[in-house]
This record gives sequence, structure tokens and C-alpha cells, in this order.
Amino acid sequence: MDIQRLESAIKIDDVEEARRLLSEVSPDQDHAAVPILIKHMTQTPNKKLRDALAMALRDIGNEEAVFPLIDLINDPKTLGNRGTLLYALEPFDCTGHLETIVHHFLTGNFEVQAMAHQLLESMDGKVPSDALLKSLQKVKEQLNEIERQREVHTDILDILFELKVT
Repeated sequence: MDIQRLESAIKIDDVEEARRLLSEVSPDQDHAAVPILIKHMTQTPNKKLRDALAMALRDIGNEEAVFPLIDLINDPKTLGNRGTLLYALEPFDCTGHLETIVHHFLTGNFEVQAMAHQLLESMDGKVPSDALLKSLQKVKEQLNEIERQREVHTDILDILFELKVT
């Protein structure tokens, strides 16, 4: 991968050229590019470019990408565009970010929920007991809220069926 050409493409917001250059990523050769890819991934306002950079970091597989990806996932500027960022975390050990992943599972759109679910399912490491307890509590609270809403919706459905048509 030609880093200088990539940086030029990023500066002029040429997403197609950047994607082409990023497609040449080689996990065994491009570890030196990781800081540059992280810098641009965290700074670009272009979501397509950000996603392409995140995928390149995923392909390289360098653990340095984890914290910047988590920071981006939590950044309000990525709201509605977090699925790919979560997907980019898949090859990494994310047990240290259990609470963040659970939060996005509970609050995200379908794609975010699916990716967070996949990350949670792949966790096999040990997690801090307080993080696990907080995560369990949040999921239980969400289930209680869903049950409450189900009951209210069922009541409204019954009321609607009892109404008469004029």
C-alpha cells in the first residue's frame, strides 16, 4: 500500500482512490501504516472513508486500532453509522469493552445490534465482575421495559378491538 498516495487521496476526499489503495493492505507488511490509518479514521468527517479505514485496520489486525474504534463508536458524530466500526472490532479481544458493546446492543439500530451481538457472542475472555454485573443489570432493565411496553400495547389492542365502527 502506498501511504503517500493514500494520504493525498484522503486530503482531497477521493474515497474511490483511497478504497483502491486500502484494498492493497497486507496484514504482514502494513503494520507501520497503522498510526496513519488511525489518525485519518478518527479525523475524517467522511463516513465512507472512515469505514474503509476501519476495515483496513481490521484486515491488518493490529490491536492499536481497538481504542480508537471504541472512541469512534461512542462519538456522537458516528450515530447511525456504527455497524461497520463494530464489525471492524471482530478480530480483536473486546472483553475490556463489555459495557460499551452492551450499551450499543441495547440502544443501536438493527445493524449495530447485530454486530454488538456478534462481538458479545465471540467473547471468551474473562471480564471484570463489576462490568459484567452492570451489563447484566442494563439488559434486565431493558427486558423489564420491553415487558411493560408489551402489556400496554396489549391493553391498547384490546381497547381498539372493543371500539365500534360507525
